[in-house]
Amino acid sequence: MIQVIYGAKGTGKTKIIVEQANTYAQDAKGVVVYMDRSNHRLHDLHRNIRLVDASAYDLKTQHDILSFIKGMLAANFDIEKIYMDGITRLLDCNISQLQELYEGMEVISKEHNVDFCITASGAREELPPFIARHVE
Repeated sequence: MIQVIYGAKGTGKTKIIVEQANTYAQDAKGVVVYMDRSNHRLHDLHRNIRLVDASAYDLKTQHDILSFIKGMLAANFDIEKIYMDGITRLLDCNISQLQELYEGMEVISKEHNVDFCITASGAREELPPFIARHVE
């Protein structure tokens, strides 16, 4: 499953995703991962959450991110949820260019029984269908 926290820039999406991750981690049976483009959230996250500073791994493409996620899952079968914040800033792209990433996350979610929660910024009318179906 993929959940998208969507809204205009500056509407508090990061605060929401951090709160959701912290709440989820308190009762999680497996590993919870929070991927961000820096480690600035280290002190905001529950101690049971594994923070991944994606900028430290030279992730430049959607394929790089998907391969990195698969590598994490290969090394740790207990990952049950991955939170991702700031992906468009990490890749320096627009959400409309992320179809490969979302389709890859759908496959990974089904094959490895892992859920994703990701933030996306933009105007509602700009929301591509491959993202819109994941917005609650």
